[in-house]
This record gives sequence, C-alpha cells and structure tokens, in this order.
Amino acid sequence: MTTHAQELDRYKSQTKKSYKMYERADKVLPLGVSSNFRTYEPYPIYIQRAEGSHMWDVDGKKYTDFSLCFGAMMVGHSNPVMVKAIAAAAGEGTLYGMPHDREVRAAELICERFGLEQMRFTNSGSESTMHALRMARTYTGRDKVLKFEGAYHGGHDTALVSVKPPKAKLGPAKHPKSLPVGHGIPQGTVNNTVVAQWNDIASVRDVLQKHENEVAAIIIEPIMMNVGVMAPRDGFIQELRKICDEFGALLIFDEVKTGAKLAWGGAQEYFKVKADIVCLAKAIGGGLPLGAFGSSREIMGEIGSFRSFHAGTYASNPLATTACIAALDKVLTKPVFPRVTKLGDALATGHNKIIKKYGLNAIAVNYGSNGTVFWRKRVPTNYREWLDQDFDAFWKYWHMNLNRGVIPQAQCYDEQWTVSALHSEKDVDHMLRVFDEIAREMK
Repeated sequence: MTTHAQELDRYKSQTKKSYKMYERADKVLPLGVSSNFRTYEPYPIYIQRAEGSHMWDVDGKKYTDFSLCFGAMMVGHSNPVMVKAIAAAAGEGTLYGMPHDREVRAAELICERFGLEQMRFTNSGSESTMHALRMARTYTGRDKVLKFEGAYHGGHDTALVSVKPPKAKLGPAKHPKSLPVGHGIPQGTVNNTVVAQWNDIASVRDVLQKHENEVAAIIIEPIMMNVGVMAPRDGFIQELRKICDEFGALLIFDEVKTGAKLAWGGAQEYFKVKADIVCLAKAIGGGLPLGAFGSSREIMGEIGSFRSFHAGTYASNPLATTACIAALDKVLTKPVFPRVTKLGDALATGHNKIIKKYGLNAIAVNYGSNGTVFWRKRVPTNYREWLDQDFDAFWKYWHMNLNRGVIPQAQCYDEQWTVSALHSEKDVDHMLRVFDEIAREMK
C-alpha cells in the first residue's frame, strides 16, 4: 500500500515548476493564490492552459479536469463556440459603462430560463446574494436572515456565518449557534444571521418562531454544495416554501452552483418549487465573471424605486454578457442536461462499484452535473453528519488523483465534480480506471 507521504513525494517530484511558481507567488500573494479556496498542501499546481475537458500545468502535465473552476466552466474549456463569440465581442469594445444590446438579450434569456420577471447583473455569486439579501430586507422591512448550518453563500459579512463552524462550538442541533467565519465580521451582523439545521423543518420553525416578524428571508442552496453534494430530503424544499409564506419571509434560491447545471431551468425546474428571489453566477457566465439576481417585478421594484441600492461599474460588461448569450443559447441547451446527468450518474455508480469491490468506507452521489465521494458509509443529511468522515482519506484520494492525471473535483473535501458539455464517456472511464487503482492502494 502506498502511503500518503509517498504520494506527496511523488506529487512534489512531478510539480517542480509549480513549486517554483508558488515560491514566486507567495511573495506577492497571501498563500501564493488569489482566492483562499485555491490553496492546499503542500502547494497547488499552477495551470498554463486548458482545452475541452483537460488542463495542463506549468510542468506540462495533462489532467482530465472535473473541477472546472468550481463548476463555472460548465461549457468546457476553450469551447470553440465561446471562443468565437468572445473574440468577436472583444473587437467591439470591452467595457461601455452604458446600457447595450447584449445585456438586454442576456437578461431576456435568464428571465425566460429561470422564471423571472426582472433581474440585474453582478460580477459574482457573492455580489448576487449580497444584493438579493439587501433587497429582501428592503421589501419586508425586516433585518434578519435565516441560513443553514454549513452553507456557503459568498464572501460578504451576512453570509460568512456558520459556514464551517467547529464541532465543539455548534450548540444544540435544533438551535445552532451563529458563528462568524473569522475576525472582522461585526457582531451585529452575526446576530442578524440566524441559523437552522438543514433537512430539519422543525428547526426552521423553531428559529422563525423565536424571531417572529424579524426574518426577511431564508436563503438556501437547493442542493447544498459547501458540503459535497447534499440533497434535501423528499418534500423539504416544498416545506420551506410553505413556512416562508406562513411567516412572511422570502425564499431565496442561491443557484450560483445549481443554476444551468442541475437542470436547464435550475432548481426551480428540478424541484418544481417557485422561489421569491433567484441568485445566479458561475455557469451562466460561460467562463467570464458574471452573476445575476432576479425576482418578480414587484420585488425588483425596490431597486427600480431606489429604495434598495444596486450598481456596478463592470456589471453587464459586453464580454461577459456576450459569453452568457453564447452559453445559454448555444452550448447549455436542453439536450445537454440529460447527457451530462447520465455521465455524472455513471461516475457515481462506477465509484460505488469500486468502493464496494475494495471495501472502502465511502459512498458516491450525483445530481445533475455534480457529484462527490463522501468518506463515510452513508450519505450525510446535514452538516453535523458531514463532519463525521475521514478527511485524511480525502486528501490521500486527492493527491493520488493528481499524480495520475485526474482533477476529481475542486480542491477541497467540501467540493464536487462537474461534468461539462465537453466531457465524454472516455473521460468518465479514465477517471474510474484511475480510481480503481487508487482504491486498491487505499485498501
């Protein structure tokens, strides 16, 4: 059996140029990266180029990529349709700071696809959820927001509460504590972000009753993807819709990861539940920075009346909206979703067969284009269950995959794989052959 230390030595021997790049980057970038989510031990690989379903690092090593920039590259790397559209748009100017035809067409496509009457563009998922929550507070006249323990909704203060709280500080299961992710988040903000337990409607009711007439909105990832891929139990989303109506709170779908990936129309189509506000980013940008949030004309009227503030120099820039149009209209079309779901399901089924073959303490799941391997016997149903797994096994699995030319998911145990429009059965077979070798070694 290969030890993790041996795999790390192999990793270092194969990524010498990445290490030199890391040493150089660490002098000017904290941790040597531009986002904390990109770092891992002993240092990350540095990418030189990407095409289709593959990436190449600065050492020239080729990887079959199932990370796809945390799912943002659902269209695939350097998709010819996207390259052609973006190149043509670049020749017509990269930023106007004034309204233009492409933002109108992109908005029409998004509204049609996700059942919205009006929407506004942002540059990221964090911006989308930030503005959506502010708009919900304005519309309801309430200050508090309810989120779920373990869920991530972006890098702004309101959302950075109980994202990865330590086990020793969680508090009662029915009444989880509101815990800031780190320093610099005002206590008043923490107090206004109340926390419930995922998949436990009684927990939600208890929190809403405790803060009756104070909660403006419940924000959810319809499938939680800060803890791998954690689906709601049957009927849970429908129950949330009813309880929001009962207590006068808005239901916000954070579809930054599920929009244009779980199904053609996202989670609303998949679960057949109407949200009050939908937040989007990642896949809708076709590889460029683009986010959006939308709702009914009445709720979006809070922005139109200047009661809720929204602005952005780069919002709806012509390159990003051109990419959005190409992605939604030409690449991520309805026939794509059954195909990527089939490939994702094949990955989960294949992993589970290999897990059973070698008797590993793990289980794989897939929904739409996203799946993951949990390093525990049963699929977790909430954050506390998710904490109870072998994270050391994940990191060994992660490095063993990289050493064998596969990026199995974005670079942490809380992430997931994405199957893009350019992945093939050959890519799936390759990942499973590599995992069979890894599983045999891990046994």
